[in-house]
Amino acid sequence: MEKLILKAKKRNIFGKKNKNLREKGFIPAILYGKKIQNYPLEIRTQDFYTIYKKSGDTNIIDLVFEDQGKEQIKNVLVQDVSYHFLNGLPMHIDFYEVEMDKPIKTHIPVNFIGESPAVAKGGILVKSMNEIEVEALPKDLPHEIPIDISILIDFDQTIYIRDIKFPPEVKIFIDQNTPIASISEPISEEELEKELGEAKTVEEVEVAGEAEKEAKEEGAEEKPKEEQKTEEKSEEEKKN
Repeated sequence: MEKLILKAKKRNIFGKKNKNLREKGFIPAILYGKKIQNYPLEIRTQDFYTIYKKSGDTNIIDLVFEDQGKEQIKNVLVQDVSYHFLNGLPMHIDFYEVEMDKPIKTHIPVNFIGESPAVAKGGILVKSMNEIEVEALPKDLPHEIPIDISILIDFDQTIYIRDIKFPPEVKIFIDQNTPIASISEPISEEELEKELGEAKTVEEVEVAGEAEKEAKEEGAEEKPKEEQKTEEKSEEEKKN
């Protein structure tokens, strides 16, 4: 597999000043792990796009930067990417340093491939999950889990976890009888219009909520998402 190398620089600006960094074509980021302190970085936006397209959240990246005059190379996964709620541009990246000799748990995206004959007949493909939690050594993590839907020939057919062949070095944490994808019979135009109307209402509420969320997160983005969740939980306990 191709070695993925991403160059970075130490970041010396924080908080609202990161807006200027983004306008210059860089993304603020933070590196953290079990054996290192949080380390602020900045990544050229185009470089990140190029590497992230290949790595996703599951392939190891060699993160290269200079610290105190010495080149550092860290084996990392992209732990989280925060996006602007309107323009979809990346606002902040969390990198997690992994230990190559220890298994890690993560969620692998599901990729539905092929064409279902049942869909061609008018059936509706129902996707029950978009990712599956697995555990493996970093080098053994699959980039994605392909699900061939061409085996779905008739209505009411289902693909289950037990139907998927996982590599022996990959451990999964989900019941074998859990459905992944299925085919349901076509619905009437009236039912379809009703569902589309409800979806539009939900989307409007989510957009409004994201606007409020971004305003609150601007000052907190320097911390990994896991630390932010811990602090939020502590604040909630104080209130109770």
